[in-house]
Amino acid sequence: MSQRAAPNLDILPMACVGLILVLVMMMISPMVVTHTRTPVSVPAAHTGQREVQNDISIVLTRDGQYFFDDEPVGSLQEVGDKVAAVVASDPYILVVIRADKECYGNQVLDILAAAKKAGALRIVCATKKLTDKGGS
Repeated sequence: MSQRAAPNLDILPMACVGLILVLVMMMISPMVVTHTRTPVSVPAAHTGQREVQNDISIVLTRDGQYFFDDEPVGSLQEVGDKVAAVVASDPYILVVIRADKECYGNQVLDILAAAKKAGALRIVCATKKLTDKGGS
């Protein structure tokens, strides 16, 4: 009784096809996922109470007006300059960004970028706390 040799399966072509599919998905996914000027409605979130501390506030209203610590500011560049001045004395100061939920997401990202460029190390976006309606 003679033994038959096991069939030789070459998996290299199948592995190449799989890698090509992964590369194609990696190239296409940023084009599909990236949106510009997409309006964002910031959701309410379950958050803990935060301690009162010294922080600075940047506000973006629905009509695109900027406020720095409740004082009107003309442009995003001025906001960045004011953040840089405060961060120069305390780099760990908390920068709170409050944007109207009807503002575009890239406007908020521009504020985040300006604060980061100014040297802020601690940046947060404010959300509204969810309220429980009828127990859970």
